[in-house]
Amino acid sequence: MNHKRKGVDRYTALERRHRAQIVGGLRDQGVSYRRIGEQLGISLAQVESCLGEATRLREQGLTKQEVADEIGIPYGSLGRVLAVQGSKGLSAQQDAALAALVDMHGMQVDVLAEFMSFSSLSSAYDLADALLKRRMVHPLLSVQRGRAWVYPRREVAERYLGWRPKDWKPPLMYANHYRAVAQARVMLVGSDPQLWVSERVLRRRAEVAAAESKSGHVVFSDSRTPRKGRPHVHDGRFLGEVGGQHGWWALEIELSAKDRVHMDTALAGAIRAARDSEGEAVMGLLYLCRSQRVMNTVNAAYQRLPRELAAVELLFAIGDFDEEWSQFLTRRNQGRAARKSRRPNLLLTQEAS
Repeated sequence: MNHKRKGVDRYTALERRHRAQIVGGLRDQGVSYRRIGEQLGISLAQVESCLGEATRLREQGLTKQEVADEIGIPYGSLGRVLAVQGSKGLSAQQDAALAALVDMHGMQVDVLAEFMSFSSLSSAYDLADALLKRRMVHPLLSVQRGRAWVYPRREVAERYLGWRPKDWKPPLMYANHYRAVAQARVMLVGSDPQLWVSERVLRRRAEVAAAESKSGHVVFSDSRTPRKGRPHVHDGRFLGEVGGQHGWWALEIELSAKDRVHMDTALAGAIRAARDSEGEAVMGLLYLCRSQRVMNTVNAAYQRLPRELAAVELLFAIGDFDEEWSQFLTRRNQGRAARKSRRPNLLLTQEAS
């Protein structure tokens, strides 16, 4: 038995499975497309399949020569590289689903079904399977109890976001939080991308602002990990109506009761971030909480606000997350049933021969 050959085959298989990460890492270090292909023994088209950088640059208006110079390949080779993405042919539905999955990092299959307004889970599974076959998403991943997660590959997320994000997969500790934020988006604004600004986008804005001010690496605060004195990032912002008041609202999700110090820190940070928002004219702050106990914790922190923050002209609302979600699903199912009952019954008669 040739043990050396067996070992080579094993490492080759590992490289194939992790090719996207390897290619992305080399590119992050400034290695050109041509050099990446030579080092890994793959074609330029395979490099582009992992990165999608050439297509993105072309869509931004760069000439073919400029794109070739940027990615480090001969001009004559660019046609083969750009042809890779043109063959993917995503449908409008697949494109909308991918954009939302990227925005929210990922969704569980049942939440994706509600986001897409599917009447059955099987449609969501079919959509996930189609995206998987196109290598747009990772294989479905079960993290906590409930349905599996659908989440995009890093190189796909980069094409939609316009920047290179970190690798992400549903974290066990915060999976319920990411699920709840996606559910909140569905019931607050539906699938309209113009009505929602995700935590992922808000964090990117804050990172860019910190870089431009030469603040260096900044550690941010959020509802999951509140940090005193750090810039706060909301769980999302939405353009909608709360309590009869329409406008931009900042959203915070609280699934468990924090101790007094952490709750005060989180609420103060959320109010300052809403007050100082430059991207949207935020008029209110909405807390969606799991259980009356959590709502009481938030309300108590609101009563303890320092004078500086209590004086901020910002609407404040609080709701029971599970109750709101249950009512949303009830209304949606009733609407589906009503629409179904209004469909005409077509009775096909067949004359006896």
